[in-house]
Amino acid sequence: MKAYLLAAGYATRMYPLTRDRAKPLLEVAGAAILTHLLDRVLALDDLSEVIVIANDRFARDFEAWASLRDAPVPMRVLNDGTRSDGAKLGALGDLAFALDAVPVGGEDWLVAAGDNLLAFELGPLQQAFRKTGDGAHREPLLVVRKTTRDGPSRYNEVVLDESGRVVRFREKPDDPVSDLAAIALYLLPAAAESALRRYLDEGGNPDAPGHFIAWLVEQMPVRAEPLRGEWYDIGSLEGLEYARKHFPG
Repeated sequence: MKAYLLAAGYATRMYPLTRDRAKPLLEVAGAAILTHLLDRVLALDDLSEVIVIANDRFARDFEAWASLRDAPVPMRVLNDGTRSDGAKLGALGDLAFALDAVPVGGEDWLVAAGDNLLAFELGPLQQAFRKTGDGAHREPLLVVRKTTRDGPSRYNEVVLDESGRVVRFREKPDDPVSDLAAIALYLLPAAAESALRRYLDEGGNPDAPGHFIAWLVEQMPVRAEPLRGEWYDIGSLEGLEYARKHFPG
């Protein structure tokens, strides 16, 4: 399994704190948010490589961060070449950029936003993913959590059938009917690489990963597993402050 960690955003909603510091490198409980995520990722079974996608403004900071990590698998930082929020490739654009540089090569792959702050192990999710099939025939797996559905959603919306299969996925709907939303953490089979390229070639939105997932649900079976543990939303200064008070480290 390869892991692709998306860290090329500019987090403008958290300015001025993130004007000169990438959000995934902000500290919580004595370590960078990305360090906590990496620790979870490195515990995965059969992990072969970790790829961090950064922008040109902060690439050197991520390279310095990576140089201090004693990882048992190769780690590389990719620079997407952008220097401002207005020029960004978008999360899916960055993922396609990374796949051009480091193709999946027939392996399973994990995609996670670099600001995911997780207080749970990823092993059970990997086991659930493997149970969906063999090799290329595995089904993409989402992690979903409970949200409120009063008015327009700030998140995505996931609708499941009784077996746990995703039957509908919408990005920030005005009229949510489900109280489930996916976090930016996806376990994908090798076949999803060509699906992403086709999605983008057909003019798909290159920004939030949820746009691709909404499209993918129409192309192949997609499964969901409930969040089992604490996940901290670092989308605002208030969210960061909450995490700094409550994250167990």
